Amino acid sequence: MSAEERRRAILEEAAKDKELARNVPAVVAAGFGVLPLRRLGDVLTVACLPRASRRALRALRDVLQLEIVATPFDDQGLHEAIRTAYFAGDPAMNFPTFTSPEFLEDPDAVAALREEKVERPEASALLLPPDQVALVTLGYASTLQNLDAPTTPALPDPRRTRLTLGPLEPAWTRDARGRVRPGLPLAPETRLLLTEFRASEHRQPLGGRSGEHDVRALALAALPHVIHPTEVQLVRLEADGAIGIHAYDRLVRVRPGHTARVELVYYFLSYGNRLRRAIVLDVLDVVTMPRSELSPPERHAPWGPAELARWLGVAPAPAQEV
Repeated sequence: MSAEERRRAILEEAAKDKELARNVPAVVAAGFGVLPLRRLGDVLTVACLPRASRRALRALRDVLQLEIVATPFDDQGLHEAIRTAYFAGDPAMNFPTFTSPEFLEDPDAVAALREEKVERPEASALLLPPDQVALVTLGYASTLQNLDAPTTPALPDPRRTRLTLGPLEPAWTRDARGRVRPGLPLAPETRLLLTEFRASEHRQPLGGRSGEHDVRALALAALPHVIHPTEVQLVRLEADGAIGIHAYDRLVRVRPGHTARVELVYYFLSYGNRLRRAIVLDVLDVVTMPRSELSPPERHAPWGPAELARWLGVAPAPAQEV
């Protein structure tokens, strides 16, 4: 048996040991990128990723309240072993988040790092009268950056850059005369037609970048609607047509005829590295109108200059910042 085969066998055996896995909670295993291999008294030997930061491994000792011996294993094998040990049924994980990049040195963060984050948005409500429909357009941009990887050059490497284009269908638009043109069927229970112009970018080490760009059309009859997993949700549509957005740690209310911009920055630990997430959410349109005045839906809601500018990310930013 080769050295590589022996190391793979060690990971496979550890991933099957449920009793051993209980020494490290699932959120800690995924956050720090570790798998327990052996425990002797107060000393826990773990497999770690080669790129795991030393700051994270030092913090792991306080999180687990054990002495830690860390042994690097290859990325792919350890990722697979962690998935087998902890996430066979549900691979989703809501990592705890922090407002400072120095959270690994913060004693108050230790307890939070032991548990999956539980989002507590405001109570959702959809109170618009049934004879009215709300029309909302949002612009969403997200950037994810690894703080512990080698510095990303100012310009992306074309060989390591990928852009994925998704659907490009808005839920509604306005024609040259200002008339609303729905792009979706309007069921009796629908209270809100929502268009999201979305762009996300993941800045990777050594100039690599991956991005996704799409336009999402939604006909909503219930809330909340998740814009970004847990951190940004559309939670309320009031009787007067105002919308309420849960934005990380606060509720942002935007009335019909008004615009707003919400900017968020937070940090979290994923597989041994600190990541920085920046989100810009633009509330571009909030309109209410009688259901009876909406024209029949078109197969494709036509684009105009405003939709093209929003898709390209060159539309003027909303004047109101919150």
